[in-house]
Amino acid sequence: MNLSSQFISTQLATHHPVNNIIIGYSGGLDSHVLLHLLANIPEFKYKILAVYVHHGLQAEADGWAIHCAQVAKALGVNFKVLHVNARSARKQSPEEAARNARYQAFKQLLKENDLLLFAQHRDDQLETVLLQLFRGAGLKGLSGMPAIAPLGAGKLLRPLLDTNQQAIKHYAQAHGLQWIEDPSNQDTQIDRNYLRHNIIPLLAQRWPSLDKTVARVAGHCADAQSLLSNSAKQKMHLILDINKQCLSIAGLLKHDDLTQQWIIREWLNYLGARMPTQKVLTAIMREVLHARPEATPVVQHDGYNMQRYRD
Repeated sequence: MNLSSQFISTQLATHHPVNNIIIGYSGGLDSHVLLHLLANIPEFKYKILAVYVHHGLQAEADGWAIHCAQVAKALGVNFKVLHVNARSARKQSPEEAARNARYQAFKQLLKENDLLLFAQHRDDQLETVLLQLFRGAGLKGLSGMPAIAPLGAGKLLRPLLDTNQQAIKHYAQAHGLQWIEDPSNQDTQIDRNYLRHNIIPLLAQRWPSLDKTVARVAGHCADAQSLLSNSAKQKMHLILDINKQCLSIAGLLKHDDLTQQWIIREWLNYLGARMPTQKVLTAIMREVLHARPEATPVVQHDGYNMQRYRD
């Protein structure tokens, strides 16, 4: 497909009103192209803020921030550097820590009617879904990245999600763009890079339309996830004590085991906790929900203690 500013403008037109358009700008190929496309839409240009997230993990990061500032100035858009603490916690990969820090920083930056744009594309979606598959994810993980999602007081959009990277690179070359090449993208010790460089090229030789096919599968999973999640959410609110933010055990036990798991997931999501692994969910079911009445077991998850108390 041919990328154009009109292609982006059409997607943004469905979101009204829009106060600010914030773009996660790393200086790499994808985000540079997205910023260039946005900067060429006159009615949105004055609303754009390009944001470079400085993780403090690489020696080149200061230089990359300067490069990004120069590009933003040349395009006539506002620019900001956000410094974040991306140190990984126990049992957390450096990539996950950096991603969480980045999202938290953007979440705090967004205000009502603000849009945050990321430049992830269809090749990124393919990698994401395959990684989730190999990690044993459920429907939510296999749904991949959504094109639109709420984030903080605003919304997160991925306008290039149905575009392959070949089209993005063609646009950059056609417009003479200069972008940063992050050397860590070549490190195949990182799972995503291993997939990108060693596995996906082999798969694509046999199945050339792999990126489109997997994106379609992700869409099917997202639809199923949405239906099941909405149903479980309705059931969860029927047995939720709003004041105490706890669930009725008697109410939970009226449902079958699978529905109980979906309700517990929705409850944890309602509390703002991370989605539990199957191991944690099984522990909640076995050790708390089905514990003896006199027992007081506790299952810890994401800073929460889950236990029984008077139903």
